[in-house]
Amino acid sequence: MKTIPVSLLTDFVGRIFQAAGVPADVAETVAASLVASNLAGHDSHGVVRTMQYLGAVERGETDGDATPAITHETAVMATVDARRAFGQVAGSFAMQLAIDKARNAGIAAVALHNSSHVGRLGEWVEMAAAEGMIGLAFCNGGRSGGIVAPYGGAARRIGTNPIAAAVPLGDRPPFVLDFATSAVAEGKVRVARNSGKEIPTGWVLDKEGNPTTNPADLYEGGMLLPAAGHKGYSLALLIDLLGGMLTGGGSAPEAGSTMQSNGVLFIVLAVSAFRTPAEFAEEAQAMVDRIKATPLAPGFSAILLPGEPEQQTAAQRRANGVPLDDGSWTQMVAEAERLGVAVPG
Repeated sequence: MKTIPVSLLTDFVGRIFQAAGVPADVAETVAASLVASNLAGHDSHGVVRTMQYLGAVERGETDGDATPAITHETAVMATVDARRAFGQVAGSFAMQLAIDKARNAGIAAVALHNSSHVGRLGEWVEMAAAEGMIGLAFCNGGRSGGIVAPYGGAARRIGTNPIAAAVPLGDRPPFVLDFATSAVAEGKVRVARNSGKEIPTGWVLDKEGNPTTNPADLYEGGMLLPAAGHKGYSLALLIDLLGGMLTGGGSAPEAGSTMQSNGVLFIVLAVSAFRTPAEFAEEAQAMVDRIKATPLAPGFSAILLPGEPEQQTAAQRRANGVPLDDGSWTQMVAEAERLGVAVPG
């Protein structure tokens, strides 16, 4: 395990992308977003994705020079073609557009398609909460790359299809919900594989449809299971309909489609369009206080809100550095050396 200061890791990852031909401003944006995922404890969406992104750039599947384009819009909605831009560029563009429209109309929806991997979905809804608005996001895996079996099935059919929401809570940090509808995010299996660790039973089936604790089985024809059985499966289908069909991003598996992409539906609600923000914040904080005052079950030291574990982890890692497993660090160093990028000592 290696621990690296935040600024040093961000600079290193940015230089790797620049060496691969990504414009400096885009490289810095992507690097900052990946490291922010590590800060939040979402290592599955952190710098472990560097190698995946580099491969997509080199295959021409991600265009570092691309600028997302609005293809249709009204006062309260828009459709955005990411044009194969980095997902961090496309996600920020689409959410900012939704925020701007909601500020004027009270509510807005923006459909994003043809985007590379958008990273940690929670990052984009947090943009809305920072503006005193409620952000919702529904993300699917596009037409290829389905890696999750449907409930009762033993073959890949669905993406991990995450859902995210952020709600401002006045003086408190926002409520932030962000999870995959599969039993676990694929990146967590990747981290376990890179770390040489087993995974819990209930995450993955091997290519024969048998339960396995070997993370490598997922990458040898295996499949993830849906979260909470039929409940995660049902949510995944809903997100395919919203993030895939409605946006124009499609859903997996589609014959002949090999390029991975994300389709995302962003929805933003301006609290001020419904009631005064002060009243909303007062009631929301009172609700939180009631929840946190609940007597604790054995083995628990506190009741945390969605988003609080990430906020606590971020504070710790800003102070102490970002821990990286040896496998992921070795892969990053190999890519840096291949591209002629100096590796921090």
